[in-house]
Amino acid sequence: MAAVTLGKRQEIAIGIALQTQVLQTCPMHNQLYCGDEESIDDENMARAFAVAIELVRQHQPYAEEFHHDPHELTDLLSYTIGAAPASCPDCVSQRYPVNEEAGAPAGA
Repeated sequence: MAAVTLGKRQEIAIGIALQTQVLQTCPMHNQLYCGDEESIDDENMARAFAVAIELVRQHQPYAEEFHHDPHELTDLLSYTIGAAPASCPDCVSQRYPVNEEAGAPAGA
């Protein structure tokens, strides 16, 4: 049962990050990533945390899920954003193929 709750909580955090454009989805690979410094500004981050706090304070299903504590959601949101790669991992691996034997870029 705890795994289901964590999944639901994670889904909520990802949804907020996507809605506020803090996280993005690669249109080619459907992978989540955080984006570069230029595309993620302080305003989007602030908006993400404001949405999280409002959901827990004003909407009963979210309040119950996070035990009426907005910090539970903002902490999860912070972790989710921080754990996301800076760019789509599949796009990066296609740009820089690695020679598995040597651990160097292919062609080196």
